Amino acid sequence: MAYIIILFSFLIWMIILIRKRKYSWHTLVTAYVIGFYLVDLLEIFFNQLLGVYKFPMYLLQDPLDDNQLGIIFVDGFILPIGFIIFSHYIKKGNHWKMSYIFAMFLSILEWIIYKLKYLIYINWELAHSIAIYALGFRAGAHMADRIVSYDPPIPYPVRLYCFSYAAIAWVGALFGWPVLKLLQFRIGLFNSIMADDRFVDLYSGMALSLICALMVPRASRRMKPVMLAIVACIGTAFAVYFNFRGWLIYHHWNNLLTAIRYIISFALIMWYDRWESSYMPKRFLFEL
Repeated sequence: MAYIIILFSFLIWMIILIRKRKYSWHTLVTAYVIGFYLVDLLEIFFNQLLGVYKFPMYLLQDPLDDNQLGIIFVDGFILPIGFIIFSHYIKKGNHWKMSYIFAMFLSILEWIIYKLKYLIYINWELAHSIAIYALGFRAGAHMADRIVSYDPPIPYPVRLYCFSYAAIAWVGALFGWPVLKLLQFRIGLFNSIMADDRFVDLYSGMALSLICALMVPRASRRMKPVMLAIVACIGTAFAVYFNFRGWLIYHHWNNLLTAIRYIISFALIMWYDRWESSYMPKRFLFEL
């Protein structure tokens, strides 16, 4: 319940700011996917692989599923929306001040959640979170004013990479173990079956996203669908091979549906590329 209350509070806060400044959807999507990627990058390592803290929501009986639901709320919604809010307040000259104000705000919020037992520390301390918040917001401050103003925008390959990762990760989470549990990577590298699944799914998504970010911006408009189709085939071939080796388990699933999963992800990426390309001056699409 605590995470649901926080999510709705952040949503109301964000909506007020959007109505006040009338941000474009391009700004909001860019802020969301960058925030989502940065948060997920840390979460994979600290929560999934090391297991140093957990996010119980007390809504599901299985503690692994309950923690994963907490991750979806915190990483998928609360913290990325928090980054959108943070970006609004960043102005030239106040990077340091606003970075530490937001770091302390989230640290206090985390302390409250910890006291309510919606956050469990295993090999972790609040001081670790404070340090990560401070460093994260300080780094994010350099991008925030460029995200909001689009003058100049964040380099297009970075935006495309983050959106590609979000598209692949969200579709994978929907069909995979966290939600519908129709397929699960099980490579036996970690003791936790959830870490096993999330490690392969998300890091393979990062690899595919990197290919998109390197290839698509420099391709002609006619060749972009071909390149994205090739990357989708690479993702499908990777999954089929893992299934053949017994490292990808299907539950009411098959290789054809796996191909459809990647087609959905890369259709979203193709839509984003056309949507963003039509909005930005051509000189910004190749800026590194």
